[in-house]
Amino acid sequence: MGMSLKRSVAISGSTGFVGKNLQRFLIKNKVKCIPVLRSFFQETRSLLLSECFCFVHLVGLGNETKNQSFEEVNVELTKRIIDICKRSKIKKIIYFSGLGVSSKSTSNYFISKFKAERLIIKSELDYTIFRPSYIIGKDDYLTRNFKKQIQKKEIIIPGTGNYIIQPISINDVCSVVHLAIHSRSFSKKIIDLVGPEKILFKQFVKNSIRNQNTTIKKIPLKKSLIQVSDKKFPYGNEDLNILFGNFEGNHEKLRKISKIEFTKVTSV
Repeated sequence: MGMSLKRSVAISGSTGFVGKNLQRFLIKNKVKCIPVLRSFFQETRSLLLSECFCFVHLVGLGNETKNQSFEEVNVELTKRIIDICKRSKIKKIIYFSGLGVSSKSTSNYFISKFKAERLIIKSELDYTIFRPSYIIGKDDYLTRNFKKQIQKKEIIIPGTGNYIIQPISINDVCSVVHLAIHSRSFSKKIIDLVGPEKILFKQFVKNSIRNQNTTIKKIPLKKSLIQVSDKKFPYGNEDLNILFGNFEGNHEKLRKISKIEFTKVTSV
């Protein structure tokens, strides 16, 4: 099958928040999408995606469970996807890593994401690796988390709340990925997927509760790290690693490459 006939984009994680929105956006922009479900990876090695020219790999594990480890999902699955790309003659892979991932990472989550990045870079495929901050939309993880807390009339800030986040809107994320699928200027790059606004987490929380009758409760850093094991605590271990990591992304680089006007996101 010649390159000119390869018109489709494969998407893993198409049922997640980013995946659903991205698929809708791409279809609206006349890009044919093929959702690649988990079961696909369990099947025999002979399965190919020969009509695809690009693979958008969104599946990632944010918190480990008894049945799933970071190594299994974030590393091993990426290996399999690279293998599928090579056998299907897919030339380009777009991967969602995480803001703050680096060779110096110490959390298991970040380490697994860094390993996946290295596999992609060494794969000889063309790639764009995005390192996203919080992606905000109608049904994203942080918005759902805040809504649940607001219903209980109390919202928790772990630690002081004096750490920065750089939220980005889901619409901007979809536009950027759409560009990255087709544009050479995203080729072989690692790019922070962050919004134009650096905002303290405590300010973001304040903006998000607005006039709602909700109290803010700060829980000291050490206590937060202990309470993480409690299922009722609204933040997981990796949430705290991300928040307390206070990572700053390079929005300017993203803006220069994409040339789009980004929305400022200051609340959910």
